[in-house]
This record gives sequence, C-alpha cells and structure tokens, in this order.
Amino acid sequence: MSAAPRLLRYWLLRYWPDTAFVRRGAVYALAFLALAGLSVLTGDNGYLWSATASIWTCLADRPGTAAARMRVLGAVGIGGGLACAVGSAVSQAPWLALPIVVAAGIAAGLAEVRGPAAALSAKLLYVVLIAACLQPMTADVPVLAHAVAASLDYLRGGLFACLVCLMLLPSQRDTRPRTEIIAAYEALSRLAQAIAAEVFPDDTMPYKQDIRRRIEAARVAVLARRGWRDPIGMLRYAYAVAVADAIFALLIVAAELRGRHAGSAPHQLPLAYAARCIGEMEQLVREALTTQHAPDLPALCAILAQELRRLVAQRANASAPPTYQSALAALAKFPVFGDWKETFAWPHRGLHHGIDRLGHWLAEVAARDAQVTRHGLRLAMAGGLSLLPSQIWRLDHGYWVAVTVIMVLSPRLQTTRQISFKRFAGSLAGAVAACLISLAHPGPVFALCISAVFLAAAYAGRLAGNAGLFAFCLTPAVILFSWTGEPAASSSHVAALRGVDTAIGCLIALASYFVLSPRAELSRAFRHGLDALAANAVYLRAAIGAARTGSSAPSSAHTRLEALRVAAGRASTRAEDTLAQSAEDLGADLRTAYGRVHTVARRMAALAGVVRAGGSEALPSEAVQAMLEGIEARLAELAVRPGGAGRVDVGIAESAGVADMDGMPAVANDLDAFLLEQTRFVLHCIDGGHAAMRGVREAVAALDRPLRTTAIS
Repeated sequence: MSAAPRLLRYWLLRYWPDTAFVRRGAVYALAFLALAGLSVLTGDNGYLWSATASIWTCLADRPGTAAARMRVLGAVGIGGGLACAVGSAVSQAPWLALPIVVAAGIAAGLAEVRGPAAALSAKLLYVVLIAACLQPMTADVPVLAHAVAASLDYLRGGLFACLVCLMLLPSQRDTRPRTEIIAAYEALSRLAQAIAAEVFPDDTMPYKQDIRRRIEAARVAVLARRGWRDPIGMLRYAYAVAVADAIFALLIVAAELRGRHAGSAPHQLPLAYAARCIGEMEQLVREALTTQHAPDLPALCAILAQELRRLVAQRANASAPPTYQSALAALAKFPVFGDWKETFAWPHRGLHHGIDRLGHWLAEVAARDAQVTRHGLRLAMAGGLSLLPSQIWRLDHGYWVAVTVIMVLSPRLQTTRQISFKRFAGSLAGAVAACLISLAHPGPVFALCISAVFLAAAYAGRLAGNAGLFAFCLTPAVILFSWTGEPAASSSHVAALRGVDTAIGCLIALASYFVLSPRAELSRAFRHGLDALAANAVYLRAAIGAARTGSSAPSSAHTRLEALRVAAGRASTRAEDTLAQSAEDLGADLRTAYGRVHTVARRMAALAGVVRAGGSEALPSEAVQAMLEGIEARLAELAVRPGGAGRVDVGIAESAGVADMDGMPAVANDLDAFLLEQTRFVLHCIDGGHAAMRGVREAVAALDRPLRTTAIS
C-alpha cells in the first residue's frame, strides 16, 4: 500500500466520527434539505430562513431522554421565534437594537451557571436575535409585518426540525431515579470495603464526597420524576434513598472510629460484616432496578428493611465498642416503609425558598471576580461590536461575524484561543473547498445536495467535539446554501466574505479578553469554604447541645439534627466542587489551605455523628455540662468568625475549664467519659478550623495579583 492510501486510512480511523454521530448528522441534514428544497421548488425565500432555523435548532439537539431533548429543541426552535420577532422589529433602529443585544448577551453569558445544555441554547438564541437584526428588509414592507413574517418563517423551520429530530432519532429511556439509586449504593459499598480493609485509607473524604453527591443526585431525580401518575412508586424510590442516607450516617461513625485506631491496637469493629451486608444490599438493589420491566418496588422496600435488620444484628455486632453499638441502635430504629411514609413529607418550595435562591444567585454573579458575569459582559460587548458595523453599513451576511464570536467565546481564555484557531483554520480550508466546488458551476439543486452532505459532516464533527472538522464542513455548506439564495452572486465572493467574517469574529473574541480579562474566583471559593465550615460547626454544636441536654432521642430533635447533617453535607460538597473547578486558577498554597478547611469541616461532621451515636436521654454531670456549654460557645465563634482563635468567648471557655485540653473535669459515669473523650477531638477541630482559615487569609494576602488568573500570563 502506497503512502497516500495509508495516510488517508490513518486519517479516517483517527478523525472520522462515530457511526451514531454520522447517522444523527444525516437526519439533521435531511431536515435542512427538505426546507431548502421547498425554497428552490416554490421560489419562496421564506423557506431559506426556515432552513436556517432548522440548522440552529438541530445544533441544540443532543442524545438524551425525550424530556431533555424537547426542552432544548423547544427553547431554540420555538423560543427562537420570539427572538426573531424582537430582532426583526428593531432591525431598522440601531439605537434600539444595541441595548437589546447587550442585555441579551449578558443573559446568555449568565446562562453558563445552568449547565452546558442551557448555555448552548442561550447562545443559539442570541445568534438568532443578532441574525434577525441583520436580515435584509424590503423597503415597502412595514416593520411589524416584516417581524411577523420572519417570526412565522422561523417557527416553521424550528417546529419542522423538532418533529424530524424527535421522530427519526430515538430518545434514550428515562431510567431516573433507578441509575442514581444504584450509583448511591455502589458508593456506599466502596466506602464500607475501604474502611474494612486491613490498610485504612489515608483520606476517606473522596469516598464521602462521592456518596453525598450521588445521594443528592438520587433525591433530585426522584423529585424530577414525581407526578400524579405514580405517587406511591416515587415514595418507594424516596424510601430507598432514605435508607442509603441512614447507612451513610453509620459509615461516617465507623470511619471516624476506625481512623482513631489506624496505627494502634485492633479496633474490634465488625466492619467486614458491615461491608459484606452493604455489598449484598447493593447487589439486591441492582438486580431489582436493572430489569427491563417495571421493578417490584414493594418487594424492594421490604428487602431493604430486612437487610437493615441483618446489618444491625446483635450477635454479629456483639464485640463492637459502645459507640458503634449506639450507632447501630439508632439505625435499628429506622422504620419500615409503611411507618416511614406516614411521617414523610415532600419538600415544599415556598416563596421564601425562591427569595433565598435569588439572594444566593445575586451574591454569586455580583462578585467582581465572578467568571460567569465577566463572560456575560464579554459576550455582550462582542455581540455589540459585531452588530453595529453590519447594521450601520448594511453589510451582506454580517451576522457571520456574530455567529463566530458567540460560538467561539467561552469563560476561559485558553478554550477560546484553541477554538478560535481551529475554527479559523477550518473556515479557511472550507472556503477554499467551496471555491473549488464553485468552479464546476453546479446547479441550485445539486449545490443544495452538496451543502446537505457537508452539513451532515459538520453535525457529526460537532457531536464528536471536533471544532476544526465542524468549521471545515460548515463553511462550504453555508456558502453553497447562501449562493442558492443569490444565484447571480459569485460563490467565490461569498466564500471570501465568509473567511473575512470568521477572521474578524475570532479577533473580536480574543480582543474581548484583554478588555475584560478573566480573574481567579477567590471570593467564590472563600464564600463556599466559609459556608461549609459554618454549616458543619453548627451541626456539631447542635449535636453537642443535644447530648448536653439529653434530647438526642426525641423525634423533633432527631429530625432537626438530620436536617443539619444533610445541610452540612451539601455545603461541604458544594465547597469541594468549587475548589475543584477553581484549582487551575488558585496557587498551590491556596489550594492546600482550602483543602485543610474542607478536611476540618468533614471531621466535624464525623464527630457530630459520633456524639449523636453515643448520646442518651441521661444527663451528664454538671461539670461536664458546663464544659460542653463552653465548647458550644467556641463552635459558635468558629461559625461566625473563623480564624479569630476564639477571642470573644475565651472567658466562657476558661470558666468552663476548656481553655485547653488539660483542665478536664472528673469523670462521674460512662457518659461523662465518652463526652470527655470526644471533647478532645472537638477542641482539636476548633483550633484546626481557626488555623485553616488564617492560612487561607495569609495565602490570599501573599498573592502578587490576588484577583488575576494565571491563565492570562
């Protein structure tokens, strides 16, 4: 085999998209070809705008469930009609179009916080708005009539693309919340096996992060599938999630107790038995929920309740220490499904919840170093820069600049730089290919067929994540398609315009980063770390308060402590996710300091679980009660003013005898001994929390450019 065929074979194997992507691209191109073909057959140029609408609508489609696909397709295919109407209405008034485009650009940039699917839909709607502003308009047609006609043409193409995508491309089966529940039990089994191993892991925090993230995902999936059709079924799924959360609370206590004996005498904890029971429970859940038919949920709930009784069996756990026995006793009180559903209530999202979420969102986007806000401002500025010259001088195909800018811009400079290079190189090569094709002087029908083939390849490259292939195939598709609308024009001229507009768009996108340069989100990482430390300190304080007053057993106190435990876990998970997202922008010292903060927060949650497990209805001695009051005061100080080393409540702590670890009161009973033992660990956590926050402030103060990201340099 010669060198050229070998090179071609290597290129096809290396860069050719997956067959499923090619199939989806062919279906998307079929929707475009049908509408564009109607334009050629009927002579109605409105179908050209409908074909353009089908291109943008199909760009929003992704493999997924029917509900998820309908949301994104409807947002672009139907919501784009409204954006088209607004853009067409202000097409003759540049002074009015500019503020609308700027406001829409900011909104499109802020959509990044809702995930990649919402961000792509917002970008495509922004493209529709700018393209509608730059659409040519007949002189004798009123503006309102032009806006209505353009909007109806767009809706025709968008609805047709939605129907073609949903009918010809099968959607994935919606298995929520089955997959999420199976994943939660898998994570529980991994943690149980890790703490039961002969060599205890150095850090159990990744296991706990994974479990909390999967349990929250299962809760969200249950709430998303909740409806009037199967309310009892969703209740049974919620029961399975609640059982997983209760087992997680037991494993937190077990991991804390096992960690205290990592390098000393045998721990005498029956962790191998617990790991075996949880592993078998995970297998039962998997077998029950992976069936192709409707699962037997009543049998699953009964099996879970039976396995819980087996996990807390007295004979198998007879040699366990008292604290672990108490945790098992608390787990043994977990009710069966019939009793559990009588006390369960679905969360009600009232007005106060919406106001609270709005306040948190405003705090996120109002920070000076918020990446999403700066991305929105860059998008608005770039959209305005690409709109004004085209609208003032009435340049043909001027919206290509806006399309390039919007699709290239991303919150990170490095990503934008890579996409800009690939898109420019691909567009340049695609323009050359279109010029070579135009030398054959194809007819309108044949040109449309070639355009559809290139468009199918462009969609396949887009789905495969190949920006260069997408730009290379999209450019000749758009050039040939635009030439069929203006057959009198030269295709070489159209290709040159496309290349120039792409280059201008890439330059505008890159220049926007030097006007509004990205910054490291120090304030976001600090806020979330502070919230995690405060939430876990409050949870530990409440657990100590319940042990001091002997109110651990009542249902009201148990419900409050469970709510605090879940809230602390969510705050820790959010803070750790924020640190992982900002790790590239933060220095090594700052990452290490935040890691210590999160370690202390997780340790406080584990200590709270141990204190709850060892608590009872009996009251400790008066001296121990006074000592616990001082510790509660120090935890309150840590939650309110971390890093202050307990300056406000030193007097209270000294009067209680806990200014240090040496002045402990005398032991009167077993409960006092248990609480005094936990007090030493709690005091160590309090000092560690203050020291960790001081380390964060020192690391921030040591930065030469504390708000600048290192990606620019």
